[in-house]
Amino acid sequence: METGYDAIVVGGGAIGCAIAWRLALTSRRVVIFERGEVGREATYAAGGMLAPLSEADEDDDFLHLCRASLALYPRFASELATASGIDIEYRREGTLYLSLNSDDDEELDHRFAWQRSAGIDVARLTPEQTLALEPSLNPALRFALSFPDDHQVNNRRLIEALRLASVAAGVTIKAGSPVSRLLIEPIAGVPTITGVITNRGTTRSPLVIIAAGCWSSLLFETSGISPSPWRIGPVRGQMVSIRTPADRLRRVIYSRRGYLVPRLDGTIIAGSTTEHAGYDCLITPRGMATIIGNAGEMMPSFGDYPLAGTWAGLRPHTADSLPIIGPDPRIRGLLHATAHYRNGILLTPLTAELIVSLVDRGRTSLDLAPFSPGRFAVPQAAG
Repeated sequence: METGYDAIVVGGGAIGCAIAWRLALTSRRVVIFERGEVGREATYAAGGMLAPLSEADEDDDFLHLCRASLALYPRFASELATASGIDIEYRREGTLYLSLNSDDDEELDHRFAWQRSAGIDVARLTPEQTLALEPSLNPALRFALSFPDDHQVNNRRLIEALRLASVAAGVTIKAGSPVSRLLIEPIAGVPTITGVITNRGTTRSPLVIIAAGCWSSLLFETSGISPSPWRIGPVRGQMVSIRTPADRLRRVIYSRRGYLVPRLDGTIIAGSTTEHAGYDCLITPRGMATIIGNAGEMMPSFGDYPLAGTWAGLRPHTADSLPIIGPDPRIRGLLHATAHYRNGILLTPLTAELIVSLVDRGRTSLDLAPFSPGRFAVPQAAG
């Protein structure tokens, strides 16, 4: 049995590593248990877009959460570079959202109108203006919306930076160590977390943070706790990348059917599918054909470049598509930082800050009620 840890983080993706790093900077002894390799699940498969504005459907609590996290990224990227020696390629060129048919016109006109009314920096560009910025785009595009305040990072460099920063801060990382059970004991009549059981044995701690993505709610099923009311399911996303000359594309490009994300080395990532296929991470011909077709609609030369890679990942999804951040209403000492779905990379710095604030002060500067586990109907935990 291991003891002496101030906090256990279950899950070694971007969210889990960022939380562990920030907690360790407060002189806490922290351990991460990761079922596989650090950062090789949803974090590794992501596109790295920090695009709350181009993806927003309304001016709501979730958009405010995303924008608050985006505002932290310049300092976050700088601190990570200092702590790890890795540039995460934080870029501010913005996003172009293309209208390519009459149905797109209606959707983008609506998006432009409400975002302008909400005071968001969005511009409507003519085809000529759009092609002047990105000449490789489809010359038949009808117009585009420009979102200069949407940014991006290289998510694979991000997770490596977070891993190195965590280790440098004193975090213990135990990869290949799935948590099979949460240890819950009645203390003064209150169900209380006391540690976890993994393939390495029992590890004790008065604080456990679940950041295990689409595997998060499975921990309740294996721990003898009544079923979780916030079931988190996997949603598969397949991705394709090509190699092009550097600067062939500079901005993130969106359509209603797909997106393109350029990297500094000339790689362009195209995505993605949205598939309810269980925990199956297979790459399928149908998925590849869909992505490549949508990419070619935005950038006709996409299919002329050499293939760089294909992959798939599992996004953690709740019934309302919102993340779960905050204390478990049934179990003292158990915190949730999971189910970020399509916005895990974007929400990494803010989620870590919120969790540290909860641990330090028991409260946060932001209202977490819309994202709390308590927003779901909650059965009582077993004693």
